[in-house]
Amino acid sequence: MAIAVTIETTIARPPAEVFARIADIDAWPSWLIASGIVRVDRASAGALLEGERLTVEQRAAGRAGTFEARITALQPPTRLALNGKDGDGVSIDIDAALASEGVGTRLRWSIRIGLPLRYRMFESMARPQVERATALDVEALKRRLESTPAD
Repeated sequence: MAIAVTIETTIARPPAEVFARIADIDAWPSWLIASGIVRVDRASAGALLEGERLTVEQRAAGRAGTFEARITALQPPTRLALNGKDGDGVSIDIDAALASEGVGTRLRWSIRIGLPLRYRMFESMARPQVERATALDVEALKRRLESTPAD
């Protein structure tokens, strides 16, 4: 079983600008606060690449975990996706899809957390926390982008 959450919003910035912020993996801890992302280590320096490996450290809901992840889609400025798994078998899939909408960007941020059998009894408790954290994080991204003066 899995916890799946999708948040859609419109951000008053062009897709390239929104994508650049989302693809700045090193900065994820600055806006994925409610989701508990505290650190992201990349396997390489320079431009983000499809297939690149990442280590994502997360502390949320009283649980700390380190996910070994991989960029599964990188299509600037329309899509970024990754998947990963921690040592306990919890999997995570993140998919950010962007489209032009007027003078802004329509963002669809989807997260799917797969729970191994031993954690499934906690799913009903975790789901509302994941939904809330995802909504807060997408709102934080939107506010940060929209409060930055346009180029």
